[in-house]
Amino acid sequence: MVLPLLGGSPAVWNTCLMYFQALLLLGYLYAHVSTRYLSVRIQVMVQVGFLALCLLVLPVALPKGWIPPPSGNVIPWLMVVLTVTVGAPFVALAATAPLLQRWLAGLDKPVRNPYVLYAASNAGSFIGLLAFPILLEPNLRLGDQSRLWTAVFAIAVILTAACGSIVVRRTRERSTTDPISTPSDVAAPTWRDRLKWTALAFVPSSLLLGVTTFLSTDVAATPLLWVIPLALYLLTFVIVFGRGSRNVSVSAAFLHAALVTGFALVFFWQANIGFRWAYALHLALFTLTALVLHGELAASRPAPVRLTEFYLWMAFGGALGGAFTALIVPLVFRSTLDYTMMLVIACFLRPSVRRALSFRKIAIAVVPALILAIGATPDVDGTPFFGGSSPWVISIVAAVIALMLQRDSIRFGVAVASISVAGFLFQESTGTLFSDRSFFGVYRVTRRAGPATVLYHGTTIHGAQFADSARRLRPVTYYHPNGPVGQVFQSLQTDQASRSVGVVGLGTGSLLCYSRPSEHWTFFEIDPHVEAIALNPRLFTFLLECAVRPRIVIGDARLTLGREPSARYSLLLLDAFSSDAIPVHLLTLEAFALYRRVLTDHGLLMVHISNRRLNLEPVVGALAASAGLAALIRNHEASSASESKELEYGSDWVVLARHSEDLAPLASDPRWRRLKFAAGSRPWTDDYSNLFSVIKW
Repeated sequence: MVLPLLGGSPAVWNTCLMYFQALLLLGYLYAHVSTRYLSVRIQVMVQVGFLALCLLVLPVALPKGWIPPPSGNVIPWLMVVLTVTVGAPFVALAATAPLLQRWLAGLDKPVRNPYVLYAASNAGSFIGLLAFPILLEPNLRLGDQSRLWTAVFAIAVILTAACGSIVVRRTRERSTTDPISTPSDVAAPTWRDRLKWTALAFVPSSLLLGVTTFLSTDVAATPLLWVIPLALYLLTFVIVFGRGSRNVSVSAAFLHAALVTGFALVFFWQANIGFRWAYALHLALFTLTALVLHGELAASRPAPVRLTEFYLWMAFGGALGGAFTALIVPLVFRSTLDYTMMLVIACFLRPSVRRALSFRKIAIAVVPALILAIGATPDVDGTPFFGGSSPWVISIVAAVIALMLQRDSIRFGVAVASISVAGFLFQESTGTLFSDRSFFGVYRVTRRAGPATVLYHGTTIHGAQFADSARRLRPVTYYHPNGPVGQVFQSLQTDQASRSVGVVGLGTGSLLCYSRPSEHWTFFEIDPHVEAIALNPRLFTFLLECAVRPRIVIGDARLTLGREPSARYSLLLLDAFSSDAIPVHLLTLEAFALYRRVLTDHGLLMVHISNRRLNLEPVVGALAASAGLAALIRNHEASSASESKELEYGSDWVVLARHSEDLAPLASDPRWRRLKFAAGSRPWTDDYSNLFSVIKW
């Protein structure tokens, strides 16, 4: 509901997740205070009344007329919207799970393991998260989803009231002043216990946001991919709290150690293992890390009379982890080092045998890193060993030594930490010109053969510039003169003495090479870090040397374009896809209505739909048909030789216009064709999208 107003920024997701973690802490605090100071009868009355009152603010809907501030920080506005719309229902639901467990533990026939209800609660969340992208999002608009959720919430109120009535009827009478006092034989948790619970919850929570940022940067900034790590995160709670055993599985601990070691080796060598393997490695490593640490949490759970305090410290650690990754990491770290750091900390929190430590034992843990560092030197790298290449053999030896230490969390943690530090130092020596990080991802500028300077966002190239004077102002990568963009600029609108061009997505600014002195160009860029990179003459010079000095507008395109006058642009290019991610709110009917408004009657809209993960052609095709626009697409393929020598990349571009005759010069070219989409397919809107249907499985 808020994405069309605030843009497809990862900051929106991070802020929401952090907010809900804080509300979860508030709900657990309410449950803890309630069970400590109120009788069971009063607890039930208050909780059922609280849930029932929440029905007054449902169904969930944005208040009419509420729009974010046109400039400045929108996070406070988002916090207010979340509080008004879903704050109270969320706190009430968050408190329900620990309250039900505490009620169950206090029955006249106490249950030995009320924590099983925590597994059941997270199982429900897991099923709900999977149901959203698979069942709800493809079939229901947001308003329909909200009404359905309200109906199920009402059922939850009734079920909670039923449980409460049973508890009140069966609970022994207790004193009003100390209704559920702790038995004297149950010791209170120590501060060491509380610190342990906080740390074991902090690390998986931080990793949750870290791995989500990786997925949403390189695939799509949509709830479909946001819910995958969160669903796996919840599944680990189901597994560890649903088991009767208090010990972490030995096999799970070993698999975690093996994956951490593999990740450390990939990080050290900066190996390109391909998207599918990287996707699997990150998700599996995150899941096993959360499983092992949450298993340690479950193993240290106190007696049921102390469970609300246990959950309170768990929620505190989770909220800290979310706040650290969402707020502090983008300000402190310029790379994904925080993600690696959390994986290293997790190694020190693993279940461990108790052994006396000595300098010699710790020194052995550094051996794998020393072996790798020696193997990475020019004299050794590439030398064959035992019939294999040196990196492979050296990596296997280092991995075996590290895994031999995995039962000792301190020594294994030192081993993984030393490999990671060596890998970080190895990366720093490879000649990266610039690196930076914002809420929108990690940026790197490197020098490559050509010679050329290349900008990376995540794993995707977002622009490049040759260093030699002959090619310095030639647009390359996805905007090469041989590609669709070059053809459009060369063959269309050539009769105009002056034109106004708008570009959504700045990159390095290489599109400006197509400008003419009499033209007016405007770039719409969401991230000010990108503007700083493009304006840095030590990195790129397009914005300083091309024929036109452009206007650069910072902010999400849905917001900034909305403030532009009608019919301002004769050409609008949409190339705002960060890495391989797509901000869905830029591919909806409402967004296309905005594009039509700011274009002249004979203006053209160009949409860059190159994507390694998603087939966006039917999406744009359905939008074009619904908006009454003529549309052509060109799938440009560049040879490998041209890609390496001339930085000419393959790309898929769609050109749309109100009048088909405006596309006549392209329609006669066999390289252009009409868009493909299923007849009667439902176009995406601000309250409906179906990313599941366009994934390149």
